[in-house]
Amino acid sequence: MDLEIQMVLINEFGEFVGRKVIINMEQYQGFVNLSKTFYTAGFELTCEDGSFMIFPPDIVQKSILKIKKRIIENE
Repeated sequence: MDLEIQMVLINEFGEFVGRKVIINMEQYQGFVNLSKTFYTAGFELTCEDGSFMIFPPDIVQKSILKIKKRIIENE
């Protein structure tokens, strides 16, 4: 089963939407485990429009990381 995921970083400066990525369930579980350390460092995000953003640790600590997930039906 494949999943389409998209990260969204929400903070006082706005909502920053990442590029959609297709991954499998095992990769998703690894991604979720990795995201548990989200608040301990800076954060990099490739946005929907192709731009690249770097958020410093002090901004990350005041942010919410949302991971949108959609199951892709295998045909």
